[in-house]
This record gives sequence, C-alpha cells and structure tokens, in this order.
Amino acid sequence: MIELIKEIIEQDGLAQKNRKVEIIHKRVYLFNTLRKQGYTLKNIGSLFRMNHATILHGLKNYQNLDETKNKLFQHNTEYYKLLLSLERPELDLRKEIKEARNLKDLRKIQARIKNNLF
Repeated sequence: MIELIKEIIEQDGLAQKNRKVEIIHKRVYLFNTLRKQGYTLKNIGSLFRMNHATILHGLKNYQNLDETKNKLFQHNTEYYKLLLSLERPELDLRKEIKEARNLKDLRKIQARIKNNLF
C-alpha cells in the first residue's frame, strides 16, 4: 500500500506547498490512512516533506472533517477511498507477530489491531 500512496503523492503533487481545499483534503485523508497503518508522524512527514507538527495538525483537521460529514471532503476523497480499498491485502496476525523483529514492528501490529485491520 505504501508504494501506491507514494505514487499518489507524486502524481497529485501532494508534497508541494499548496493551500487548495481539494489538495488539503486529499493530504489529510492520506495522513490518516498512514497513521492507521501504524506509521509515525515523522515517517508520514518524510513522505510529504513536512514536519511532524504539520501532520498532527492535519490529523486533527481530518477528524473534524470526518465527524461533521463534510460533503466537499467526502467528494474530494472518494476516489482515494476506492483506490486504497482495492489495494488492501489480507493480513495474517500470527504471521506478522512471528516476523516482528523489534518493538517498532510490534507497535505497528498493535495499531493495526486497534484499527480493526486483522
């Protein structure tokens, strides 16, 4: 999934400075998707060439837009939702636990469990 997200970022120019609402909506949607996958704020920031505080602010904006069921936000992120839902692989909890090599890997697994990805 990360390779697909990297392609999306590059193709849609989401790493460049831009304040258009459509771009902001797409960015924060991807911030949230990556965070649910267990990525750190720093890792997400490096993909978008932004600092961790910007990512944190974007995640708060995502939460607000999602809670209020903002129609424009839903429209702007509809394509990404479809695209990323087609990409979702089957995850095997036992296999991932066996392959975990450090605490960081276990935290990713913990985040995935929390977000009902298994």
